Amino acid sequence: MSTTNEELINRCMRLRSHPEGKISHHDLELCQEPMPTAQQGQVIVKNVFASIDPTHRIWMAGKKAQYMDPVPLGDIMRAATVGIIVESKNEEWPVGMWVSGFGGIADYYVGIPGVTLSGACECNTNPDVPPTFELTYGGVIIGLTAWYGVHKIIEPKEGDVVVISGGAGAVGSIAGQLAKVRGAIVIGIAGGSMKCKYMKEELGFDFSIDYKSEDIDTKLKEYAPDGVSGYFDNVGGEATESVLMNAKNGMRIALCGSITEYDDNWCGIKNFNMILMRRVKVQGFICLDHMDELEEAKAELTQLKKEGKLVFREDIREGIENYVDVVNLLFSGGNHGKLMLKINEVV
Repeated sequence: MSTTNEELINRCMRLRSHPEGKISHHDLELCQEPMPTAQQGQVIVKNVFASIDPTHRIWMAGKKAQYMDPVPLGDIMRAATVGIIVESKNEEWPVGMWVSGFGGIADYYVGIPGVTLSGACECNTNPDVPPTFELTYGGVIIGLTAWYGVHKIIEPKEGDVVVISGGAGAVGSIAGQLAKVRGAIVIGIAGGSMKCKYMKEELGFDFSIDYKSEDIDTKLKEYAPDGVSGYFDNVGGEATESVLMNAKNGMRIALCGSITEYDDNWCGIKNFNMILMRRVKVQGFICLDHMDELEEAKAELTQLKKEGKLVFREDIREGIENYVDVVNLLFSGGNHGKLMLKINEVV
């Protein structure tokens, strides 16, 4: 006897309350619901991998000003995903195709082209590319973000000194390598000796600073005695204050994130006046605003990967039921590479 959609269960993680500080198990509920139904022109996608990103904490906030609407209470938790079409009512999107989209933390979702369904994955036609490609250096959230911040905002030249906060993270690790390719001297900031060793020995950064055991300001004065030319900021807080104190006139900041304040503890920058004193150019940016440049970014990053000039590490955890513990790894420094959650097996 065949199994109908009505008989299949869709596990999904629904947001029940806005976190106060650290994300709690009480803030989300793992529900078991009927599988969704596709209408004409739509498809049903089985999620395999979900991208776990710091922005999840922003999306959970109720009143905090942010770059897109927060996830409403009761809704499935938003997340970028890759998965396989298991039912199709659209001949352009056949069953068996790998696709990327915003499928959320759920087993299945309704794929609406141009809405929740972003595009076909490259692994459909290129066996050398893994299904996770669109969630890593080949995608919008990671690859495009790193590329745009370095290539379009910092614009490093030969000999420039570029600092990357969160330098061992998914975006920061790529940003630092892109700056190196362009001839910059790269200083990475991360927490812990293991991550600092990774930045220097595997990513090829010139210097590393362990913010857990070293004073950032002191180390910047040592590594960049003539000042910092460019700063790719993923963190905010004390790291950014230290970089501002060591800024060269005309320093360019690509403001990508401020993970130290994602728990609603807005402390701000105490030495904001250094932006004036050092004539600093600061540009905040969101990857979704630059989708027209994704193909150019992807082409360069893919070529660098082929040439062995781009190192990228994945950290894949398993189990939809473990979502809360997995996403919290981003804020404790417990992940080592691009964090993803494996929701289902391929078959």
